[in-house]
Amino acid sequence: MDAVAKLVRRIRGPGAVAVQHGRGPGSRGDVIFAGPLPPAATGVATYDRAVLDGLERAGLPERVRFDAVWPVGSQEAGRFPGYHLGVFQLGNNVEFHLEIYRAAFLTDALVVLHDLALDDFVRGLIAAGDPLGYMAAREAARLQGATDDPDVIANAPLREPWCAHVVRRARGVIVHSDFGRRYLEGFGCRTPVFVVPHPVIEAPDAFGTTAARARELRAGLHDPPFLVVAPGDMNEAKRLEAVARAGALLGKDAHLAIVGRRIEGYDVEGAIGVTGSGARVSVHPDVPDEDFLAWLGAADVAVDLRFPHRGEVSGSLSRAMQAGVPTVVSATGTYLDVPDETVIRIAPGPPDPEELASTLGRLRDDPDLRARIGAAAAAHVEHLRVTDATTRGYERAITETLALVRDPARKALALWGKSLVDIGITEDGVGAGYGSEYARALRSFEPGPEIAEAQENFERSS
Repeated sequence: MDAVAKLVRRIRGPGAVAVQHGRGPGSRGDVIFAGPLPPAATGVATYDRAVLDGLERAGLPERVRFDAVWPVGSQEAGRFPGYHLGVFQLGNNVEFHLEIYRAAFLTDALVVLHDLALDDFVRGLIAAGDPLGYMAAREAARLQGATDDPDVIANAPLREPWCAHVVRRARGVIVHSDFGRRYLEGFGCRTPVFVVPHPVIEAPDAFGTTAARARELRAGLHDPPFLVVAPGDMNEAKRLEAVARAGALLGKDAHLAIVGRRIEGYDVEGAIGVTGSGARVSVHPDVPDEDFLAWLGAADVAVDLRFPHRGEVSGSLSRAMQAGVPTVVSATGTYLDVPDETVIRIAPGPPDPEELASTLGRLRDDPDLRARIGAAAAAHVEHLRVTDATTRGYERAITETLALVRDPARKALALWGKSLVDIGITEDGVGAGYGSEYARALRSFEPGPEIAEAQENFERSS
């Protein structure tokens, strides 16, 4: 049976998931994993499938009582408090993440931020009249200006930490780059942050099996000597107009193929139509997965820009790197955490078509440079795959967060801390010793054998 199918439960009816191991009346297990799964039309779906496959290979569901659910409606989310911990995938799209976001306020949560800026999501909550939207907007506005990071200031969606409310409520948070950790800590985040790399989505031989299709696609373009591919969701942040203008500057021997999912509200044909590129640019929306990989396999160079940046890690960049395609990216945010030798960067902010064309021209004229960057990129992704870095990161995050929520002293200390706040004790007061004796006494509680066993199993498997 498919590994994900083993984990996924449609927890609609009583008894759909075994309840005998829960923590009380109506309880259901240790960990519930909630996030989109294929065929949902979002990159988070393929990400989630790769993560669940990895956790199944690692045997985590054999060590903790683990279920996954998709789709998530209000009925399913209402059952989540029966689990010790929810692993909740949060993106910037209300359509896919609304009930998952709400569930993060119902139970102890390990939230996974696919975008640091949940600006569109929060606005969607407000449009729906959801009180959580107003709370998130209020907290984001309060923290605006709390960081002086120039990269944050340059990208408007990051200036207000729209994710701050749910992150503060969570027991742990997963981000996909060190930039994400720095971003959260820059706004004063005290929730434990785990940096877990984006999973390798494709199988090792994925680009070999699509090689023949790649040759067909390239031949259909009259075999241009230089093919540039802009992969991924077609949206404003990809700056496809500037990419098309840069392609036009390269001359008639270059072709730009824009390949990926069409995003509602963005007119990609209109954006590139004003560039005068004509037949040197082709748009291929909503292609099958095989063709998407084949376009990357056919490319000489890929372009994956972002402005404004929302702190996301690009799944399309991961695939391009795995294919060994040298990729031009923006020198901003999470892209700065990618090893220098594996990509080539242009200036952050709105891209200058002339700078981009110059960079692409240098790659066109230097096959050895393309080969070096492509080989380094492929080696980097292969290292992540063979070390199972994403799975190891998830195991650590789940194990440590489970230990935290099972700690018998935690809730007592939380109630005590709330009581101190209620009577007006500030951090300065705590520093002066108010409440410290009680907190020190709670430290004498050792984790129970169940927690110790989970920690021991994780350390042994590491």
